[in-house]
This record gives sequence, structure tokens and C-alpha cells, in this order.
Amino acid sequence: MNNLLASLSKMDKRQHVRVSVQFRSHFSSKSQMVAGEGELRDLSPAGCRVASQTAVPLGVEVECCIFPGDEGNPFIIEGATVRWVRAKEFGLAFTNIRPLVQRQISELCRKRRPLT
Repeated sequence: MNNLLASLSKMDKRQHVRVSVQFRSHFSSKSQMVAGEGELRDLSPAGCRVASQTAVPLGVEVECCIFPGDEGNPFIIEGATVRWVRAKEFGLAFTNIRPLVQRQISELCRKRRPLT
């Protein structure tokens, strides 16, 4: 029984560390005709949490543009899937991201304190 609980605990852990951010973002989906703006609240090299007034359906694939403030040029995420939806926020998993953008996001995350 203890081995089962230990296995489940390991499965709950995230692969990437999340950091707290407040970045403006824009997202759009060709297939669902969904588009809107939001604020990234946390970010990892694998995904992000977005607060938005726009309702986005679960499972939709979007393109996301992240404006990292004084960190430089916007990050274009060519493919991100909506993994969860709550009132006025949703989670994205990055599914199609250029290697340079992936490195930039990873570097940005390394510079910040991780969420607990």
C-alpha cells in the first residue's frame, strides 16, 4: 500500500517548476474561432496559467503570444492546448514551441523564485 501511495505522489509532481509572473498575453484558435487577451499568472517551460474574461473550451488548441514586459520580444507559442478551465482562468500546455522560445522561457523561469 505504501508503494502505491508513493507512486501516486510521484505522478502528482510537475515535471517543470512554475514561477509567478504578470505578463500580458493574446491567444487565438483557428479551429474554434476563439480569441482574446489575458494575463499570465504563472509560467513554466511546459505551460502557463492565464486569467481572462474570454471563455475558452477545454481541449482547444491555441496560438499564444506572451509579452514578457522588460524581458525582450514577445514569445510566440505556436501551439498550446487548454488542459483545464476554471472561472475566468485556464491552463495551457505548450505543444508546439520553437526551440529558441523554449530556451528563452526556461531562462526566464530560472531567474525567478519558484511557486510552492
